[in-house]
Amino acid sequence: MELRENEFIDRVVMGPPKTIGSITFIPILSISFGCFKSFGAGFWGNISPIAFITIDENKDVSFYKLAAGAEPHDIMDEICRRGNI
Repeated sequence: MELRENEFIDRVVMGPPKTIGSITFIPILSISFGCFKSFGAGFWGNISPIAFITIDENKDVSFYKLAAGAEPHDIMDEICRRGNI
């Protein structure tokens, strides 16, 4: 992919699934990056988890959105407690 001058790109993607015990976690990630050119050149990027999809042993699907300031491990701990992992 080629970045043009002063371009900003923002995408939401699904990360690779990870199974812990009987629960499969699928992270939803926000990926942003951009570049600019003024008084030199610059490039920046950011990857942040924003939600999780879980699939349990009964094939029940749940969606968990991360609250502002929440850490991903906090919600994963809560999901694991509910699933007795």
